[in-house]
Amino acid sequence: MLLKDVVSITKQGIAQLTAAGFYNADTPELTETDVTALVELGKSLANYDKSADIFLGALVDVLTTMRIDSRAYSAVLPSLFVDTYEWGGFREHAIVGLSDILNDEMYPINGFINYTDQGGADEAVRIAGIEHGTFKPPVQAKFYDEGKAFMIALSTIRDQLFTAVRSLAELNKLLSAMRISVDNTIQLRAEVGAMYTVATGISRAVALGNEIKLVTRFNTANGLSGANAVPTGKAALNNERFTAYMLETIANIKDEFARFTNVYNNHNHVTFSNDPRVILLSKVANRAKFGVRANTYNEELLGIGDFEKVSGWQAVKASGADDFDLSTLSTISLTKDAAEKVGLTVPAGETGIQLENIIGCIYDRYAMGVSLDKKKVTTSYTASQDKWNTYHHILINYIIDDNFPIAVFSLN
Repeated sequence: MLLKDVVSITKQGIAQLTAAGFYNADTPELTETDVTALVELGKSLANYDKSADIFLGALVDVLTTMRIDSRAYSAVLPSLFVDTYEWGGFREHAIVGLSDILNDEMYPINGFINYTDQGGADEAVRIAGIEHGTFKPPVQAKFYDEGKAFMIALSTIRDQLFTAVRSLAELNKLLSAMRISVDNTIQLRAEVGAMYTVATGISRAVALGNEIKLVTRFNTANGLSGANAVPTGKAALNNERFTAYMLETIANIKDEFARFTNVYNNHNHVTFSNDPRVILLSKVANRAKFGVRANTYNEELLGIGDFEKVSGWQAVKASGADDFDLSTLSTISLTKDAAEKVGLTVPAGETGIQLENIIGCIYDRYAMGVSLDKKKVTTSYTASQDKWNTYHHILINYIIDDNFPIAVFSLN
């Protein structure tokens, strides 16, 4: 497994999520961020169009886990965490496409032909090709071989510890507080990775043309233009008709995810989603709740089913803006390298790009994931100082697979 140094990008993420400069080199404000530093988009294993064996070419040895897409189709931040295994393992997503449809030789349209008398050599060759041919469905596969490791250290000095406490109860409270500090740091670190995963997935969906521009659609559907048009950005949420249309559109897209299409993924593979997940910005979800369904606190009654809320994608502060302003919370700011990695074009002379007015996303269960590969604690003792050092080791991988659908909702 390839190990990546992600300490600096994590510190920047923590600073922006908490709006506090814990680390001197990091800013708590919204800045261009390499969200792809943590997230892995996956590597295609081979060019299967030219492979001698399309199907077996995707069966790679020595994998930690291999997930083969074998879901049955029925016609008609969320927990991103996926399966875990040994430290150092690889992961593969293998997707089996649709099989070929052939004419049924048992019930020939024009009746049976005796190829020795009527069909001749061509008919004999055709039948032999069907009889002894190999029929394998197309396979697309990606594997993930990166690991992002970090460690949290905690020192316990015996003399200071036992002179500061006077009972086992006080000792227990102190040790518990120290452990909570470690756990909180791990959770915050995991949150940074999860939010970067979502931000990367959103950016990739926009690059693939899977942005649902809600304001533009609303104005077009209602024939609104000029002064009568609903404005883009947060001002659109002041229009109750638009807010209702926004919820209806999200519900429609969620239903469309269940169709067998290549519309909302990378457009190279037909698939469907039987487990779509929705994430909305809190301000938008709350505006819909109190603006459209002011008489209920039941999110299910908003008509879009279960969803999760986040306060913002990257930061809660930006230069010249109020803290927790929707324009800041709905913006994803990417460095040039990150933007190009997900497929976005950065204008000449610019150092990055901003995706604005992003208010939510919908994704398949397997489109985005956070995999905790290993969690381990080691301890050392320093006799000269009568001190214990405890080290908490965590190895994580953040996965994006655009073979599965991801769509983005914006106030554009």
